[in-house]
Amino acid sequence: MAAADWEEVKRLAADFQRAQLSSSAQRLSERNLIEIVNVLVESRLLEVVYTTDGREYLTPQQVIKEIKDELYLHGGRVNLVELQQLINIDLSHIENKAAEVVRTDKDVELVLGQLIDRTYLDSLAEEVNDLLQENGQVTIGQLTKQYDLPSDFLMEAILERLGTIIQGQSDPYDKGVIFTDTFVKMHTAQIRGIFSAITRPTPVGSIMNKYGFAEKLFYTVLEKLVNDGQLAGSITGGRQDKALYVPDIYNKTQMKWVDNFYSQNGYLEWDTVRRLGISDPQPYVKRRFKSASLVFLPSCCVGPSLLSQVEASIEEAVTSATWVDVQTLLPPSFNAVDCTQLLQQVLKGRGMGSHRVFQGSVVASDKFILTCKGYFDELMKQKAEKDSKSSTMLIFVEESSRKPPVASDLPPADDGTGGKGGKRDDRRKKAGEGKTSTGGGSGYGSREVKTKGKSKKQKRREAEEEEAAAKSSSSGGHSRKQELPFMTIEEIEEVLRKNLPDCDDGFVTELAEDLHRPLTKSYQEVAKSVFLASTGGGSGASRKETHRDLQEKVTGLWTNIKLFEKGLKLFEEEAQSQLAKHLLKTLCTDVTNILLNFVASEQMMSVNDPKAITIEMRFKLISNLPEHIKEPMTKLHTSLAGKEVDDFLSALETVAGEMQVMLKKADKKKERQLVFNHRQSLCEELGREEEPATVLHLAVLLMFQQLSHAMVHAPGRCVPLIISHLEQHLPKEQHAKLVDFQDLVIKCVKAKQQAGEDGDKDADNLTTTLHKLVPDIKDMALNPKKASVDQED
Repeated sequence: MAAADWEEVKRLAADFQRAQLSSSAQRLSERNLIEIVNVLVESRLLEVVYTTDGREYLTPQQVIKEIKDELYLHGGRVNLVELQQLINIDLSHIENKAAEVVRTDKDVELVLGQLIDRTYLDSLAEEVNDLLQENGQVTIGQLTKQYDLPSDFLMEAILERLGTIIQGQSDPYDKGVIFTDTFVKMHTAQIRGIFSAITRPTPVGSIMNKYGFAEKLFYTVLEKLVNDGQLAGSITGGRQDKALYVPDIYNKTQMKWVDNFYSQNGYLEWDTVRRLGISDPQPYVKRRFKSASLVFLPSCCVGPSLLSQVEASIEEAVTSATWVDVQTLLPPSFNAVDCTQLLQQVLKGRGMGSHRVFQGSVVASDKFILTCKGYFDELMKQKAEKDSKSSTMLIFVEESSRKPPVASDLPPADDGTGGKGGKRDDRRKKAGEGKTSTGGGSGYGSREVKTKGKSKKQKRREAEEEEAAAKSSSSGGHSRKQELPFMTIEEIEEVLRKNLPDCDDGFVTELAEDLHRPLTKSYQEVAKSVFLASTGGGSGASRKETHRDLQEKVTGLWTNIKLFEKGLKLFEEEAQSQLAKHLLKTLCTDVTNILLNFVASEQMMSVNDPKAITIEMRFKLISNLPEHIKEPMTKLHTSLAGKEVDDFLSALETVAGEMQVMLKKADKKKERQLVFNHRQSLCEELGREEEPATVLHLAVLLMFQQLSHAMVHAPGRCVPLIISHLEQHLPKEQHAKLVDFQDLVIKCVKAKQQAGEDGDKDADNLTTTLHKLVPDIKDMALNPKKASVDQED
């Protein structure tokens, strides 16, 4: 403001004063005063604040003064809305001036529309202190509700006055809880007393709930007592409901018991250790006995002392040509799994001579087993002399001396393939025969036998016999069914029990099962030598198939033939003809030979292996059959040379009726199961196979079944036909891979047939390329993309 202006203001003020004090009748009216003030305000020479009714003016300094006065009168806390009513000016002026007060006075704060000064907070702290001394503890949550202030603001004000106005302390883990020193000391004493009396692991939460301790203070005091060593124990689980207090005396007692038990017995049981309260015994024992060479078993652990006892007993049994049951050397608490694993651990990498393990716990030396075989020498001679007088013995010896041709010696099927392709077909044929001949199951005819009433031991024995028979068949030799029976396992058990009265029944049973095959094999030689010595000529005997076995074999093959016929009908006429011929020459021929051999056995004309029957042999056998079966059997034989599977099936049903063999048609569910099992068999065989040509063959068969949901029985020469059929159902990329792989296989075969070094080199290069592509072909077949193909009824 300029000096002249200010002088003008002073002059006007003096005039105004003189006018007011003069006794003259000429005085300024209220209207004149208002106009003068308005002029001063408009010229910005004066700043005033109007009241809400417009009757009064207040200067800003007066507003601030009245705000402070009201704050003092209200005890240091006043609401801005209330100030607006008291001072009678607009709320915006109140808010502006209140902010100015807070800005200029550090002892005043604006909180949630309220002015609060330090004197109010001090008085609040005194009230809180009185409440704290009365109750022992207070929480910020309680004070927030009581004083209607924000918890953060309230906590800051209270913590600032702790130790001065407020005589107490805050929980270090929860600043919102305030305690008095007396309250903390009382709880500390109670907690120390309670936990000092505990002698076993106790849930902390149960103690807290039982005695009504405040949770925050309780955990704080308890942890402090444990950390300071005032409580001899430890807390597991932290500040949770499952927290557990474990006194040191309990740990020491556990440790002492475990040490004493192990030193006295040489082992520890997990269940016993758990009953001591150790929830995870294995890590505990490992930590406790770090230097000990313990063997950990499912239900216990074993120390070196017990192991040495077992080792010594086994070594003694092996060297003295006897046996020992390790289970009897171990404590009763050891189960069979423990005993088996312990025995494996003892025998692992230790040279204890030749031995065998039975029942998972009995160790028998090989010398002992040879002694057991000796019990049957005289019985073999007696039975061989008896069998040598029978006609079946004559047939057996004659056939075994001639050794019927194996699959690789048979005339090749007229399918235009040779080499590996032919061998592959033979292998596929044998796989089908090996499984189908035992009954009407799945895949190529795996067996389905009712097992109701059979013990697990009998089932296991039958499975082992079938597995051994399959291995024998695949190796090209005689199957076990072609051998002269010596004794059943039950009969062998009886002989062993007479000579080994001290042995356990289970041990004798397993020993009999183990000896059954070697004794049967030995008997073949004894029987042959006895018969040849007594007669001087070649003859032999064949086991007759029971009608039930025949029923199972024929039904199984018949079911598979029906399923394969359904698959071949999905192809064009030319391909159907080739596939039908192959089916007639393989599975259809097999079932014909089985039926013929069964009928011939009644006429003392059977052979050991029906698969070895040639066309000439079949014709001769049929010519010697009785008239009632000769004609239908001749029609069946003739149908094998035709082109229609339906003709063969019709002739087969006629022969089956004559022989009282019921051909029971499989239901839809059974057929689906057979198709599924066949696919699984192909998947397993494909997974194991690495030879490219065989991989292509299996992959094509598998892909056809996956797309058409039908089985197909095809030789190697029909692979191109199947690939051509798959063209419309496969993505172009996959079909191209199959075609390329097929071309490489053909080139590789031709290269191997070429003479000279160049041919061998080309074949090697092609073979390497094929082996690199094999995984792709396998993956394409084993992990097919979703696709479908229409099936024809």
